[in-house]
Amino acid sequence: MAFLPFAHELLRALWVERRATPEQIREIRDRRLRQLIIEAKEKSVLWRERLEHIDPALPINLAQIQPITKGELMARFQDSIAGDSLDRSELAAFVQDPARAGQALKKKYVVATTSGTTGEVGYFVTGRDAFARLNGALFARVLRYRLSPSEIARFSFGRRYRMAMAIATTGHFITRLVAGFRPMLTRGLVDVRPFSILARMEETVHALNRYRPHYLHGYATFVEALAHERCEGRLAIDPEFISLGSEPVSISARQAIARAFPRAQIVETYGATECLAMANQCSAGRLHVNEDLAILEPVDAAGRPVPVGQRSDKVYVTNLLNRTQPLLRYEIGDAVTILDDECPCGSSMRSIRVEGRADDTFYLADAQGRIGAHPPLLFESLFLGIPGLKQYQLVHETQNQLSARILLETGADAERVVHAVERALGEYLERHRLESVVQVSVEPVDALDRTSGHKLRQIYSKVPARRS
Repeated sequence: MAFLPFAHELLRALWVERRATPEQIREIRDRRLRQLIIEAKEKSVLWRERLEHIDPALPINLAQIQPITKGELMARFQDSIAGDSLDRSELAAFVQDPARAGQALKKKYVVATTSGTTGEVGYFVTGRDAFARLNGALFARVLRYRLSPSEIARFSFGRRYRMAMAIATTGHFITRLVAGFRPMLTRGLVDVRPFSILARMEETVHALNRYRPHYLHGYATFVEALAHERCEGRLAIDPEFISLGSEPVSISARQAIARAFPRAQIVETYGATECLAMANQCSAGRLHVNEDLAILEPVDAAGRPVPVGQRSDKVYVTNLLNRTQPLLRYEIGDAVTILDDECPCGSSMRSIRVEGRADDTFYLADAQGRIGAHPPLLFESLFLGIPGLKQYQLVHETQNQLSARILLETGADAERVVHAVERALGEYLERHRLESVVQVSVEPVDALDRTSGHKLRQIYSKVPARRS
């Protein structure tokens, strides 16, 4: 049953946060790391090779383990899986069917996909029990101040807590999988309903107005677009709690959301497809690393540890709960700074500041000249799953003029890929009634512009943000 591991990890995560000492947290972290290494060495061909020199009976020094990138992991995908034979082509066929999102592959694996900043599709697999535990911990840490007897009593006796998830509802995205995870015994207290970010904004606003959620979760840029609808008087919801995730939360986005929803408590989450619950925000506004669930190592471009208070170039992540596809020192291209002062909330866990990939919201004008916000994740989801497409870059060149530059996989039919990208963008514009006023060009290229150092901005605008 999914409920038992979910409930166990939820209660354990609450206890760790509220009662555990720093020493107890380190003990939990070290025990889980040791067990992860033992199982990875025993059951995974890839990790047996990479951990050959590591003796889990001795104190573990992570710096002795070679970091791994998504490209390396995908190149040896089958070898990365512990204890079973899963072929990458088998997963590719599974995720090509959107109807199977949320289903368990072979009745025991949860499969999530991501493109990341490199544009390369990644396949990440978690066992069903581990996925339930990750959801329990995430639920505990996001709603840490609302999981009290008095709050739970508010939504007993037939009055359920309505949670709206504004996400990409098609495809095997991690937020889609989390939104669909509902252990049987929680359904009497909580009603979780997904709302597609790809639907026309008028449809989403109408559906949210009918649902009247107590809780709203979404990508920061999309919730900022909803805030715009609220200030314009079209969105009438008044949630008491808003959580933001999957992308960085800018100061302007937070301010806009706070203005539009003054009654709501607003919190940020930091996670990834590869590691769901890396950090969560406390009452003082700080992101605290979930040190019992993950180990984060901020490093410079050469992979050397950066001191406390210094911004990293990337971060190595170790997922302490996923034993099916072990991830030790997995490279993520986020800039992370460990803060050197104590947090006023009193948490024993380190606090950090995160600067992830910063893509832009496009502000496009309709036929009547009204400006609408189109967050980057709406466009990102369009490019996933296009056969033959390796990487892309979508740019808002001038008002209502978009250009898509694409890199093709070796041997791909350029004409077919260009047509698929044009069709995906055309369907999006038609859905939002912009097909007659927004122009799109698609061009295959040999290389993509890297506008800030080594990082690739996939979706960015040269047009200043403007509202109607």
